[in-house]
Amino acid sequence: MENPEFDIENVPEFIRPYFEAKKKGTLPQYYLNIFKHVRDNYLDDLPKDDVRTLATLDEKGNFIINNYKCLGNSIVGLAVNLSGSIEDGAITDPELIRKIEDFKKHDFRYVHGEFTTQEEIDMINQILADVIQYLEQ
Repeated sequence: MENPEFDIENVPEFIRPYFEAKKKGTLPQYYLNIFKHVRDNYLDDLPKDDVRTLATLDEKGNFIINNYKCLGNSIVGLAVNLSGSIEDGAITDPELIRKIEDFKKHDFRYVHGEFTTQEEIDMINQILADVIQYLEQ
């Protein structure tokens, strides 16, 4: 039995840009855009309140919250995209890959139910700077 041809129109809208970039051979630019978005649009703030309690619901029941780098979900999402950029061959430099792997191995405080520290925000910003610089070359 033959495999059916991949139809990008059947891919959910939120993930379609990845498959379009893969098809066009522009995955490095795709990842660069993601990392710049995190750098530029996610807040470095460390609110005294648990940021999860700052979320509200919209009319459809979806959470509305500012994007904070300190959120566990933000850190996990960054790690997933860093892994993807390596697996997809957008990042091939062994030294940068080592830095990414060290970042992913860090024992982030959110895992223990504690608030993210300024040092962890600095780590996030440093890995973003390194990856963005590499992908812009």
